[in-house]
Amino acid sequence: MLLFDTELKASRIHGTGVFLLEPVKEGDVIWRFDSRIDRVYSDHELDELPPRMREFLRVYSTWHADSGLWVLCGDNGRHFNHSDTPNTISKGIAFGDDIAACDLPVGAELTSDYRTICDRVRLNGFEFDTRAAA
Repeated sequence: MLLFDTELKASRIHGTGVFLLEPVKEGDVIWRFDSRIDRVYSDHELDELPPRMREFLRVYSTWHADSGLWVLCGDNGRHFNHSDTPNTISKGIAFGDDIAACDLPVGAELTSDYRTICDRVRLNGFEFDTRAAA
């Protein structure tokens, strides 16, 4: 769950991005898993869904290999775009806090290195649609 106010807008990076509506200080926690809004799915649960829903979840979720779970951000957090020089630092795959790598002004697009938030990308590279946070 995002801990700061954000909005979705067109991104210069790709498609839709998530942008800050308030400033953030370096080291502030920006996103933290919260089961009250963020959802987890097993491969078995995904396999039982209709194809359109299954594809949505595979695009917009992050894969946590150790637990065998897909994690779907229930808010704008699923729209972080990838950057090789992200302005957030992820403290763990799918369930770790994301913190600000530097001071971020209002209007900054939040970016993440997909290799640090999703085992699917870390292990396989960008071989799937990167329209989403991972």
